[in-house]
Amino acid sequence: MSGAAHADRMLILALLAGVLLGAVLLWSHASERVRAFEMAMNSQIRTRAGSLDMQMRVAVGHLEALRQRAEFFYAEYPAPEDVPASSLLTAFLASNPRGDARQGYSLDRLPPPYLVDQIGNIAALPSGDIPANPVLSRPDEAGWRQEAAMAVQLLPLMAVTQKVVPEARRLVYASLSGMLAIHPWVESRQADLLSQVGTLPAFVNAAPAANPMAGPVWTLSGREGDFPDSAMLALPLTLQGRYAGALGIDIPVAGLRDALGAVQRVESMLLLVDQAGNVITGSSRNQEKPLPRSITDILPPGASLVAGPDGMISHGFFNSHIVAIPLKQAPWRVVYVAPPGASLLPILTDVLISVAGFVAAVLVVVFVARRLMLRALAVRDTAAMAEREARAEAERALADLRAAHDELDFLNREKTRFFSLISHDLRGPFNSMLGMTQELADHAPKMKPEEVADFARTVHEMARKVFELLENLLQWSRVQMSGTPFAPTIFPMREVVSDSIRDVASAAQAKEITILDAAGDRWVLADRTMILAVLRNLMMNAVKFSHQGGVVHVTSRALGDRLEVAVTDKGVGMEPAQLELALRGGPKASRPGTQGETGTGLGLTLVRDLVLRHGGELKLESNPGRGTIASFTIPLSTDPAETRRLMQRAAD
Repeated sequence: MSGAAHADRMLILALLAGVLLGAVLLWSHASERVRAFEMAMNSQIRTRAGSLDMQMRVAVGHLEALRQRAEFFYAEYPAPEDVPASSLLTAFLASNPRGDARQGYSLDRLPPPYLVDQIGNIAALPSGDIPANPVLSRPDEAGWRQEAAMAVQLLPLMAVTQKVVPEARRLVYASLSGMLAIHPWVESRQADLLSQVGTLPAFVNAAPAANPMAGPVWTLSGREGDFPDSAMLALPLTLQGRYAGALGIDIPVAGLRDALGAVQRVESMLLLVDQAGNVITGSSRNQEKPLPRSITDILPPGASLVAGPDGMISHGFFNSHIVAIPLKQAPWRVVYVAPPGASLLPILTDVLISVAGFVAAVLVVVFVARRLMLRALAVRDTAAMAEREARAEAERALADLRAAHDELDFLNREKTRFFSLISHDLRGPFNSMLGMTQELADHAPKMKPEEVADFARTVHEMARKVFELLENLLQWSRVQMSGTPFAPTIFPMREVVSDSIRDVASAAQAKEITILDAAGDRWVLADRTMILAVLRNLMMNAVKFSHQGGVVHVTSRALGDRLEVAVTDKGVGMEPAQLELALRGGPKASRPGTQGETGTGLGLTLVRDLVLRHGGELKLESNPGRGTIASFTIPLSTDPAETRRLMQRAAD
């Protein structure tokens, strides 16, 4: 009996030891699962904080772009008398034409073709109200016009920013001269910020005294005692060495909450907290439990809001799981709070499943071992196949790299050949001109007047061809390097067509070609110099490939808000392969004309790039022996005189 009892005691001790060992293993496994769960949750919160940070970075970037545009305007027009006039500026200044100190300025009546849903408003306090505010000061009349012109330049960019940052309620530029540029449009008497220009906390915080580094500043606002309902991002603007005001984006706090997203677990909270620990906004699954006013209300005793590298402030089985991720673009933190034991239920479920799986594995160990062996063999085969595929992929990548290298080498050779052709085209006329001018210098006294005149005409024609080639080459190179300023203005298309016909008249007369102008009397919004270069090149091509005594037509038609201009000839035309080569441009695209005229293929390349600068499209339609139609599109506009007449009628 004593031996059996001893055996029973040993069995019980063994069972207890097994239970203890199993408990230790289960605790270790559960701890690892808790840690993995917490790390996964931390990663999700970091992702949400990164998404919110990215939206804030976009907002800051667009404010930076607005600030750079304002600084560039003053660099481009440093003197008030250099500022160009525009319809918006004229309308703004015309709202108080006599400079009445009791009357303000505004764009309450936008000039055509502007609409209130396309552009914002500019409003300004009456000059008589400026002395009452010690912060505000207004420049003289010339400086006031210069600042108003700069604000007008900002309005289209504000409209673009409003589309890119859709969560923004409004964009503003508040000036220390008592001016307010605001988007979207609102009537000046309803612009609630106008009376607060110079004193609004967001713009006071952006001033040099509070913001010496001139960086972006976030300011929260709302009714006292409540959560903030608005966040204002402000960026100071310094013009010609003086603090002129601030640019701002007003973002509803509700938009920040939506950007954070909702929480999925019951009793959990996702909060946005400022530097002092005050809760800005947040979301919770428990709608009956209000959000805390301060993060210190829910932090464990002795805990700080400053988190470790992993962002965790508190974690574990019996502690609240708190994660704090600081934002880079704002002085705030995204804080996630889960109550104690939030991860316990899924961990216990995972442990029970693991135990059940272990018991089942013991019962079928042989079957599992066989399956594992087969799986190992399959993995080996899969690995071998993956290695072969990786090797094949590497070989394909190497082949692609070689092909790219060959293409780059080909492009370099084409570029060298391109400039060689240009230098050849330049060298020939220059050599001829040098020879003929030397002949004139040596024998002019002995030559007849008609011979001298013939020499002069020949030299002039060669000089004109060289000038056209150099003009196209220089303008094309400037476009490629973005060195040509894009300055669109409103002008009648008939003037540019007439100038282009005059430029190519000598070449057309030499081949007895008639150029018919049927472009009409439409007005366009474009860069006049660029459109002149486009038409001149298309007409020269039409003359070049037309037969002796042919006709070239210049026509236009309205397509919605754009004007299509077409140059049509009845010349030699092009095969499909030649048409494709002409659209690509380059040296190979050049063909001799009907009388052997030569070129470099640069003209259509320049035309395509200049049309693209206007947001248009170049089209070529051609049939061999029947001629070619070259067309392009540019923005339509309205007659400025008609616009002024409509404005006067509206004012009356």
